[in-house]
Amino acid sequence: MSIELGLSRITNLLSHLGNPQDKFRVLHVAGTNGKGSVCSLLQSVLQQNTLNLVGKFTSPHLIHITDCISVNNKPISTLDFNSIRTRLDHMNAAHQIGCTEFELLTCTALEYFHLKKCNWCVLEVGLGGRLDATNCTVGSQKVCGITKIGMDHQGFLGNTLQEIAAEKAAIVTSGVPFVAVDGTNDKRVLDIVEKRASLVGATFSPTTTRISGHFIHTDSWGKVAREAVALNGDYQKSNVAVALSMLDFLQREDQVSISREELIDGLKTVSWPGRLQNAELILPQGQQTLKILLDGAHNGDAAEALASYIKEHVRRDSEPLRFLVAVTQGKDLEPLLSPLIRSCDEVVVTKFGPVDRMPWISAMDPSDLARFVSKYTDHVLIQPNLQDAVAYLQNTSPRQTVICGSLYLCGQLLQSTEVKW
Repeated sequence: MSIELGLSRITNLLSHLGNPQDKFRVLHVAGTNGKGSVCSLLQSVLQQNTLNLVGKFTSPHLIHITDCISVNNKPISTLDFNSIRTRLDHMNAAHQIGCTEFELLTCTALEYFHLKKCNWCVLEVGLGGRLDATNCTVGSQKVCGITKIGMDHQGFLGNTLQEIAAEKAAIVTSGVPFVAVDGTNDKRVLDIVEKRASLVGATFSPTTTRISGHFIHTDSWGKVAREAVALNGDYQKSNVAVALSMLDFLQREDQVSISREELIDGLKTVSWPGRLQNAELILPQGQQTLKILLDGAHNGDAAEALASYIKEHVRRDSEPLRFLVAVTQGKDLEPLLSPLIRSCDEVVVTKFGPVDRMPWISAMDPSDLARFVSKYTDHVLIQPNLQDAVAYLQNTSPRQTVICGSLYLCGQLLQSTEVKW
């Protein structure tokens, strides 16, 4: 089943379900990088108030398909997932709707949030925005957020930054009163989002951050974010600013009531694994471990952010690093790899296995990837699959290792019992 953007199929299926998406208030987040972090921040803060049941739908999943769907950070059970999904599959077939896998997954999340009586729903756009399945929530959206926008998925969204921005900005629909936008975006992006907001009558709010140490200021809540954010990466200050701007609007409109303590607790306890995540790979010699850094960086902007983190926190002077890399077939490799790899580095290229319920996803052949990596370093080793790659890391001299190129790679590695995280 391929990617087929459009809203007619999912709205048809949802109508047969009684339109569960109309039963709760929706916070909708689009962007190229950072949207998952913003969604996690929103859920983590909102759920601190015991009156809130906050559903979150993000994609792709990290380890299990059920990771995509959670209420107050507790993933849907396999039993509930299969029960809802079986019902949707029958309905989809009986009415000959032809929903795609992602549309069925989105419907599963929305129906689950309805059954759990969520009062808030945080949705991460899957691809683009205008025709993404999550844009079926027109009428329920209260606030939108747009994170950093860059070049990615050009085959679906357009070949220029402006075209991509227009697709993502289209989550701001009639009735949405407010859109918070990462203010570090290219001016061309900000202009397009502002134009879209003006078209539908939404308030356009580009976020700004002023940094003094770990002190993050944004709107009226900034002072409570001092050293509180649990997520790694300097770029997270922009994601925090988007999330806090959205929450600040809701607070000012009396749609939420979040205390200073609840906000701090939400920022301190937020979790978003597979993104600049420090972990340890257990070695076969006993209690020894190998320090690893996992990051699902899969495009140029994300690679630049990873490279910045490596420079500040991982690489010492001219010390060589080891990279374990696998990428999805069809990715533009140069912007992904050129910021990361030095000539002294060793790069182990491999591939991840089949991705659960995403048959259209496949890994690039390691031999093809190795030929490209050899542009940057002569120290390239091909491992045909992830199991072989892990065995190689376990049985060679310990060296700080960065695992990147695909979130699917990180997720399948974390499934291994040899990783402490």
